[in-house]
Amino acid sequence: MTSTKNGSADGDPSGTVIDVDVITAPAPTTPSAHRWGLLHALGGVAIFVVCIIGPSIIPVEWVTYPVWLALSFAMPVLVIAWIVFVSRRWGTGSLIRDYGLSFRWVDLVAIPAALAVMWFGGPIFIAFALMIFGDPGGLDTNVIVTPDPTIWVPMLVLSVVSAPFIEEVVFRGMLQPSLKSWFDGYAPDQDRSFRATNAAVLVTAAIFASLHLPQVLGGVNGVSLAAATLFAGIVYGALAMATRRTAPSIVAHAAWNLFATASAYGLVA
Repeated sequence: MTSTKNGSADGDPSGTVIDVDVITAPAPTTPSAHRWGLLHALGGVAIFVVCIIGPSIIPVEWVTYPVWLALSFAMPVLVIAWIVFVSRRWGTGSLIRDYGLSFRWVDLVAIPAALAVMWFGGPIFIAFALMIFGDPGGLDTNVIVTPDPTIWVPMLVLSVVSAPFIEEVVFRGMLQPSLKSWFDGYAPDQDRSFRATNAAVLVTAAIFASLHLPQVLGGVNGVSLAAATLFAGIVYGALAMATRRTAPSIVAHAAWNLFATASAYGLVA
């Protein structure tokens, strides 16, 4: 507040004092934490589902190469748009902060450790699944193998770059922590928080695996596919929970997809 005095210098009673309030606009602030929750995460999952199912309803005669290529890259863009929108609208506005897209020195140990678990534990998990549910037959891999570079180059980019990013951010960066908070409740103790963590990892991994099952229609072994993606989802989820960031699981996911692609093409044993 400032005061301005008008009138004579000898104290003329006709003088007036005018109080002027100076209102200063508050400086813009950045939220210290995101404000999105389970519904926003499920929104990302819903868009992911639409991107998976949508192309299947297009008549086959319409799917020319340009259409296939455009759809292949348009679908990830839709998911990324939702990821950015949620961060801008209900988050801090920083993708790095909201989704844990940063690295630390510990990742040099955590990422190889996760890949080692998948390398040694994955085949055992799949073998047990085949023993319990039986072997329905089918392809051992969901990687499309073709000598045509106009097909395998885009597929490689989608598999190693696009899919790991959007799947890890949506499932391990949005859905899993939202489920963890939901399972925690309002006043979680240490035991409840531990159970909530495990439940969030398992539920997220189960949803992640189920959304890969449409690939069975392409001739992939359904039991092997479900077991492999469920186990991978558990490992990625545990890695994200342990590091409290999504970047390590993105790298592990990308490295594993690259290895799976190289294996399908016979480049590695």
